[in-house]
Amino acid sequence: MQAMNSELFPEIARLEIHQLPQLVDCVRRCYGESYPNTLMYDVDQLKEMIENKLMHSVITKLSDGQIIGHCALTFDGNHNISPEAGKMMVDPDFRGHHFAEIMAKKRIDIAHELALPGFWTECVTNHPYSQREMIAFNAKETGLFIGDTPGTISMSGLENHSDTRMSLLVFYLPLKDRPHTIFLPNQHADHVKLLANDLNLQRNILSSKNIGSGKTTFHTVINSSIQTANIAIDRIGCDLVSAVNKELRQLEELNLASIYLDIPIEQESAANAYLELEAIGFFWGSWMPNFSTKGDSLRLQKIYQSVNLDTIVCARTQGYDIKKYVISEWGRVEQAK
Repeated sequence: MQAMNSELFPEIARLEIHQLPQLVDCVRRCYGESYPNTLMYDVDQLKEMIENKLMHSVITKLSDGQIIGHCALTFDGNHNISPEAGKMMVDPDFRGHHFAEIMAKKRIDIAHELALPGFWTECVTNHPYSQREMIAFNAKETGLFIGDTPGTISMSGLENHSDTRMSLLVFYLPLKDRPHTIFLPNQHADHVKLLANDLNLQRNILSSKNIGSGKTTFHTVINSSIQTANIAIDRIGCDLVSAVNKELRQLEELNLASIYLDIPIEQESAANAYLELEAIGFFWGSWMPNFSTKGDSLRLQKIYQSVNLDTIVCARTQGYDIKKYVISEWGRVEQAK
């Protein structure tokens, strides 16, 4: 930890386009070349994200222009209204001065300015520090993504586990709710009801045997740098399983570690769709409140590589409850194969 020079006293501010090269330098000081989102090394891509209002960044900068910290709200697209709060990093030479906490507060201010219903974040589980920061803002645990990132990702100055993939604990911070009806299988209704009550979100949770009609539509994003892919279902059709299986056959040729699948649970056929997807190896990942303009999503996961679950550290009991629930679901689905 570096002592603060009064001439270089840091300022918390919004990131400006001309500062992008300094941001990339900060990423390299924090992660070397191992940061899982390669976007953060590409000035042109970052500029496009900012200009399209898909990324809203907060930085900590010194008076000489050096950026020593960063975090952001990042939207998945125009449909996404509860964005991801992430890309949090602080130069290892300047940790211990609460810059992460101050930047996170500024990020919440931006979320209020944008009139967002809330935002979600993925906290690393090799240590509890980022989880504690979200808990301090009254965010709640909603899920766990097992083995999401490779062990080769190295955070300078913090404990790393290079022999296993790292899991991420999901949190949601509600700001302004949009009450609506969601459809889930009966066996998960009580779990989401508890989460909704804890978050003070109003949800009418129903189950339905309704089967989707017409053709399933979806889009897929592949993140080859961390060996993952995400299939996002836009419309649940009667051909859901055959459509997903066809996509899986292509994705599995890429030797991925895990594949995620998002279900729009405001659609009545979502409850039955979940059971159909479970039968082909997908299991509970996280509830994503107010994810899109249409409502909530549920992110499922399918894992292809082994993970040391003992390395998953949670900051409090609620996190361990989520860990237990997700791991139990994984085991149940695997046993049923």
